[in-house]
Amino acid sequence: MATGTDILKVTNKVYLANIAGWQLNRAAFDGGEEWKAQKLLYEYVAETSPEYEKRIKQTPLENHCEGVITTYSGFIWRDPPKRNFGKLVNNHNLNRLAVNADMDGTPLNEFMKTVQIFGGVYGVVWVVLDKPSIRVTTKADEISGDLRPYLRLFTPEDVIDFEFTTALNGATLLSYLKTKTESDTRKGRAVTVIEWTADEIVTTKLLEGTVISTEPKPNPLGLIPAVLYSNQKSTVRGQARSDIEDIVGMQVSIYNDYSELTQMIRGSNHKTLVKNAGDQATSGAGGVIIMDPDAPSGKLPYLLQADAEALAGLLSSIQEKTESINRMAHLTPVRTYRKQVISGVAMETEFQILNTLLAGKSAQLQLCEYQLFKIFCAWEGIDPETAGYEVTYPLRFELRDRKADLEFLASARDVAEKINSATLIKALNKELARVSLPDDTMIEKIDRELSRKPVAAPAAA
Repeated sequence: MATGTDILKVTNKVYLANIAGWQLNRAAFDGGEEWKAQKLLYEYVAETSPEYEKRIKQTPLENHCEGVITTYSGFIWRDPPKRNFGKLVNNHNLNRLAVNADMDGTPLNEFMKTVQIFGGVYGVVWVVLDKPSIRVTTKADEISGDLRPYLRLFTPEDVIDFEFTTALNGATLLSYLKTKTESDTRKGRAVTVIEWTADEIVTTKLLEGTVISTEPKPNPLGLIPAVLYSNQKSTVRGQARSDIEDIVGMQVSIYNDYSELTQMIRGSNHKTLVKNAGDQATSGAGGVIIMDPDAPSGKLPYLLQADAEALAGLLSSIQEKTESINRMAHLTPVRTYRKQVISGVAMETEFQILNTLLAGKSAQLQLCEYQLFKIFCAWEGIDPETAGYEVTYPLRFELRDRKADLEFLASARDVAEKINSATLIKALNKELARVSLPDDTMIEKIDRELSRKPVAAPAAA
């Protein structure tokens, strides 16, 4: 059998230029052993490999990359998207896709949440809407066997080649895609490579680097059923800006600060004793040192102790770098505990920037889902233009500081009572209800009550 060297060979320039960064981003997001395997601690002069490995195991990781990604996800998916299936409301396959998108029991919302998370990690991910090629004679057999379109997520690490071409009408089309899926089996490392074109789908299986089967089959759709999800709009196909692209470097710096901090704390608690080779010494409280009688009179034992000011400096550095990460991610109002007073205008501006960032991500998810629906219609033989399918992702997010707003409105209401304005008091009461209550139905009820009931201005003193 031939080896799999040729089939796994990568020549795609985008892949080769970005694979190292993608792998580092993934390790930064995962943390744990994936992060430690990167060996990102700075090495000391004359430090041995066992000492370096020990320091890696002892150094904790404050995972800001995971925190930023999950914070974005928490806002976006706090209110799930609303879908209207239109004329396909009774379509069995579409309803099955909504409750089990990937044939692994994952609902569509959870699958798209995963798309958003890993899109934030890598900048791009690929979503393939495939369908089993098993032939059946009736629709009932297809339904009973659950032979329907389903979703598969590929990270850019697993898409080892792709090509886009421009159609005559100016549209950009995906003309070639090569994916790989790796798994450990009892017989060894197995790899499945699928090459997609508009005309043909070729599946090649390898075991321990040796090709064991190659299965070509015609592509029934005449198109590649894959969608490239980009975290942000990019001018380079297959590449987009990651949410943690710049944060990873700062996380590495903080990680090294924690290593230094750990070593300094150990040095403070366990002081280093410098003595002559022949001196006998015991450590701990009440320790005794017996000097070597042949030692020179000036060679007295002494202790080395870590500088307490350096400890405080490292802690301050870590705090400043954490604040920098919050500013880079536009999460200063969310992830920062502020002791100092911040102006209302500055806070509102920060919230608006974050809201715009989240709205852009939601818009990209919505676009991705519409593109996937077109592929679903191609599998089903349905015209997507007349199907009436609609999906709406939230584009506005509740990011206001409720406590600060309540204090401001309460102060404004006190002023309104002093200036004797019933209209102003009514407007402030409505705004207080909007800030205090999360239930839109209750807020509408209160608005109607306040609109009907006149608010008497307080009598002048």
